[in-house]
Amino acid sequence: MTDASNVCSNPDCRVAQLGTCHLDHDPVDSCPHYGSREAADLDPGEIEELSAPVERTMDGIELRSNKVIPESGITNFRNRVRAKTIVLAGEQKTGKTTLLAALYGMFCKGPVGEFEFVSSQTLYSFAERKHLALFDPERSVPVTPRTSRGDDVNFFHIKMKAGDNLSEIVISDRSGEAFEDARLDTALVAKLSELALADRVCFLLDAARLTKKETRPGYSRIFKQAIRSLLDNDAVPKSAVLEVLVTKFDRVSDGQDGLNPLQDLEQYEQELRDEFGASGYEFEIHRICALPRAKVKLGFLGMEALVARWAALPEDADIRPQGIDDALRHIDRLPNLWN
Repeated sequence: MTDASNVCSNPDCRVAQLGTCHLDHDPVDSCPHYGSREAADLDPGEIEELSAPVERTMDGIELRSNKVIPESGITNFRNRVRAKTIVLAGEQKTGKTTLLAALYGMFCKGPVGEFEFVSSQTLYSFAERKHLALFDPERSVPVTPRTSRGDDVNFFHIKMKAGDNLSEIVISDRSGEAFEDARLDTALVAKLSELALADRVCFLLDAARLTKKETRPGYSRIFKQAIRSLLDNDAVPKSAVLEVLVTKFDRVSDGQDGLNPLQDLEQYEQELRDEFGASGYEFEIHRICALPRAKVKLGFLGMEALVARWAALPEDADIRPQGIDDALRHIDRLPNLWN
């Protein structure tokens, strides 16, 4: 029988000997003292006191946002990365954003010419520029969003390789209205800070506007003024290459009513060579089609060659000492012997 001392808190309890409660509780479980000692003697164990939740902090590496490189960060980026800087210059609706979207889209599909995509620190922003050019049943033609006039200049980055040679480029993106304002008021040219960093300045020429009878006279004059306003104000480094990109080539209409738009384009290209070819800069003209809409069969004209030009590595500089002809001192003649 169970020991009463283990089950009853009353010291006079004899339920263990008699089997009945001396206080006449029947059954014995109804006695208020019965079983209370067993419960009292139980070890409650260690009770963990509740405390305020501990705020946990994690140490780690902050990930890049993969958005555009702002103007405030481009100098630091160029100090860390050996990259060529491409400046896209042109008034609104000449195709600057379309060109950026086309570059991203072509590398998404695979190599562009001999160049393969390696990485980019601005992938998110590239995708933003590209998404509206993708197929949408509610749009009859693909479009790309325009750069806002209120945005400061930003930069896109692409790292690519051809064989074992790695190349990196950064491409500026500024609203066309800023270049238009600088053409009208040359005091604003100094605000186009990206020009001072340029290895290559690309002026975008809208072939559709140039070859239309209604817009050709005014636009041909405005385009030359835009280039001249930057060169006359020493905004472009002498080491930079000047490049005219003839955009929207798919929208150059076929000749009719005695007009020949392609011949007009070729004539204007020659005028640009005559005027700016002797300006002290290396001057080039290339035709491209970054988003073929009017003539789909034309395809992405000139894009592979564009990537090759932009990503081309500079030639190694000749650091050998230059000799002096007919030098009086023998030591000055040594470079001629070395070379």
